[in-house]
Amino acid sequence: MGKRQEIRERRKKAKRRQRLIMVLVVSGIALIFGGLLIAPTLQQSVKPMGEYVIPEFYPHPNENGNAMGDPNAPVRMEEYSDFGCGHCANFAETKINQIIDDYISTGKVYFVYHSVGMLLGSPVTALAAEASYCAADQNRFWDYHNTVFANQYMLFFADPNIDLQGYLVSFAQDLGLDVDEFKACFEGGKYRDKIREDEANARAAGIDGTPTFLINGEVVRGDQPYDVFKEVIESKLKESESQ
Repeated sequence: MGKRQEIRERRKKAKRRQRLIMVLVVSGIALIFGGLLIAPTLQQSVKPMGEYVIPEFYPHPNENGNAMGDPNAPVRMEEYSDFGCGHCANFAETKINQIIDDYISTGKVYFVYHSVGMLLGSPVTALAAEASYCAADQNRFWDYHNTVFANQYMLFFADPNIDLQGYLVSFAQDLGLDVDEFKACFEGGKYRDKIREDEANARAAGIDGTPTFLINGEVVRGDQPYDVFKEVIESKLKESESQ
């Protein structure tokens, strides 16, 4: 090989090394820049769920699915409710326990909860109702019902992009349910038809708002003061005694 050819070969090798170094440098910069762009997304994807409330457990006598009390009690009290209804939440948090103490635990009232499906036009609260029926499969309907109402604002009003299904599954886990069984029920849509049936039944019963109660067939609309419920229940108990 001549001297000039040797010099040309060395120059070619040097240029190839320079191009390789340049490619590596550019690729490294691109990777760093790309990492900076996707970092917020990754952080968001692994961001833990916000805090939520698991209310104190309260005894629900003879709990059976979405009902409690003695099925043979002289008074049957049915509630038509929606998990996104503020008045329903207030009833659940301030009055139902007193009804449990005074009438359900004493065998005088049999209490049944009904969702109203999408009667109020909310698919997200209907989804929560599906989850509550899945909890009922493990006889934890009422604790789950109370947990959804305790977190009502966060679930349905605070953030339209909330991971609702994630929270509903987390509630089941924190309540000690078999999560695999719950997820199979919930994600499989086991109670989707029941939610539609709830809505149809609510319409057939003339329900046009929540909460609405039927106490031995007598309609009580709204989250009334406790004394109103007491008066109607006592009246129905007297009627049953005279029969």
